[in-house]
Amino acid sequence: MSGNFLKFKRRRNLIRAIKAVMLGVSCGLVASGVWLILSKLTVIAFEPISSLYVGLGALVVVGALAFLLDRRSDKALAEELDATFDLQERVQTMIAYKGDEGDMLSIQRQDADLALSKIPTGKYKFKRLWVYIIALLLSTGVLAGGFLVKDMRGYVPPVEVEPFELSAFQEAGISNLINYVAGSDMEEEFKTAIVDELSRLLTSLREITTQPEMLEAVNGSMSVIRDITYLSSTATEVLNALWETEDIYFRNFAKTLDTSNQDTPDRADFDEKWGDYYHILWGDTENPEEAPKTKSNDSNSSDSLIGKDRVKLVISTTVLKLEFTFKSSGVDNDDEIISAINSLYYDEAHGLNALLNKIDDLDEDEAEEALKACFGAHGTPLYNAISLNKTNANVGEYAMIRLSALFIVPLPEFERPDFVKNGESIGGGHQDTENPNQEGSGGVGEGATYGSDDMVLDPLTGEYVSYGALLDKYYAIMYEKLEGGSYTEEQKEIIKKYFGLLYSGIEK
Repeated sequence: MSGNFLKFKRRRNLIRAIKAVMLGVSCGLVASGVWLILSKLTVIAFEPISSLYVGLGALVVVGALAFLLDRRSDKALAEELDATFDLQERVQTMIAYKGDEGDMLSIQRQDADLALSKIPTGKYKFKRLWVYIIALLLSTGVLAGGFLVKDMRGYVPPVEVEPFELSAFQEAGISNLINYVAGSDMEEEFKTAIVDELSRLLTSLREITTQPEMLEAVNGSMSVIRDITYLSSTATEVLNALWETEDIYFRNFAKTLDTSNQDTPDRADFDEKWGDYYHILWGDTENPEEAPKTKSNDSNSSDSLIGKDRVKLVISTTVLKLEFTFKSSGVDNDDEIISAINSLYYDEAHGLNALLNKIDDLDEDEAEEALKACFGAHGTPLYNAISLNKTNANVGEYAMIRLSALFIVPLPEFERPDFVKNGESIGGGHQDTENPNQEGSGGVGEGATYGSDDMVLDPLTGEYVSYGALLDKYYAIMYEKLEGGSYTEEQKEIIKKYFGLLYSGIEK
């Protein structure tokens, strides 16, 4: 093979290598640029630096494939040279008979080699070089685009803030609520604190322009009013302390003083329960729940006694627990309920402790009359104490319910004795919990039990919310309407049972 042909062959391989490099670089730049864009836009979960390795990988793979696929045989190069430089198949013939010997073949090789020697190798051009240059420029643009694309990895899309403007209805609602609280029978210190908080809230809402600010303001006021309401009523703490002694008579006493099942203080209801409690202490009750039998055969057990012997044993055992019980409640001794209970026990004229001191000198009839006198003397003070607590709690809770209905915000949990919320029986078991949202159970707010956890459409906002969250909204609205006096007692009971079913679920 002549040296001139080999020069053209080397020229061909050089152009082939340049093509492969340019094609590999173009593909590498495109791959790197696209990968960089996708990673910055968080379409793929890779760091942008990984685009460098992707580009290098594409360069090597595509370049190597391009170089291998563009390989040409000597015969193909000879045909190209003959065609390009009009050599009339001289080079093809030389290549075809390169292994043969003969005078004519030797002359032919010399003639072909002479023809090739007259052609500068530089005339063998890089065909369609412009295509590779354009490809290189375009791929460089893709990579540049990757650097110019904004990195969205740490991007937090702006939240569309919903505007808020206090409506005339809402403003009138808060103003009416302020007047309601100010004119209520709530104790003055708590009443003033809630009125001040509502007035502050109204002033703030007049200036607020966004929904999140409104929610923060209303929820903040709800929290303040909740704390004031908790402070205004110590019934929960005292009744919990009585219940936690596990003394059957203190537990009955706690049930007697509990007003959770009442919408407003009810003297007739209290008198009935107070009378029942008298019979429990005397021992003539027929209710097994109120006076369960012990498993002991001890003749000194109050469960096996009746009359003055039972009263003596009950008073002597409960009076020993009284001071510790009050301490465990965390309530001050000057509290209305604790003062009334202390008076029940320690009143010199008609106190239980005074009865205990003289009961041995009394016959059955005299002891019974003395116990009745004790209950008669202290029923009203006890009722007044729990009535005041109930009134305080009602005013605070109504303020929260009204705010919840006006601004569609969730209600906080209302304070109730643990044995009410948990449905505990006096004997330590559980009462019928078919309706977890029964009156006084604190069925709205935190700790509520719902019949479903499905997501449902809120027609007020057009958004999907949990079943319980939506039900709480309608419960607050329902409660407000019931308080408005538009329904009969029978209708109220039906509506409350219906909501109880919604809370608990049909199967339960």
